[in-house]
Amino acid sequence: MSRLTSGWDVGRSLGRCSITGAQLEPGARIVAALVDDATSAAGLRRVEVAAEAWDAGGRPENLFAFWRTEVPALGVKRRAFVDDGALLDLFERLGNDERPHRVGFRFVLMLLLVRKRLLRVLGQRDAAAGERWIVAPKGGPENDPGVEVVNPKLDDAAMQEITEQLGEVLDGEWS
Repeated sequence: MSRLTSGWDVGRSLGRCSITGAQLEPGARIVAALVDDATSAAGLRRVEVAAEAWDAGGRPENLFAFWRTEVPALGVKRRAFVDDGALLDLFERLGNDERPHRVGFRFVLMLLLVRKRLLRVLGQRDAAAGERWIVAPKGGPENDPGVEVVNPKLDDAAMQEITEQLGEVLDGEWS
């Protein structure tokens, strides 16, 4: 395991609302969230909040990003927790974060967004600070200068680990 990604365990679902402590049953409407967590090497932790608790104003502390979904039924193939808009929002939110684990996470997220054709690659630049990819939202103006994304030069193992952890965050591994 690479030093860069060894802390990317944001956790799996505990099956309970983080606000009320109530059991989250299959089919229940929830809000899945990432919260800043200084005690985690990843800096982020995933939590779930029952939709009723969220709508009543219950929010986890240090909220970073969130999306609405349902608890999947047992034995049924899960659908992605996060829609395209939430993925793009998460990508933007990570833009000013220079912590190495988040730079790696943003780079892998960018690759996912390019593959989903939500971002288009405008080019690459080798700068003194390292290689940067320039991307812009699909369907944006032709003269859009795009945004730069640092390529952290992840090795295969680090790339695989972040990809799996991104999948756990976005697909909401329920145990």
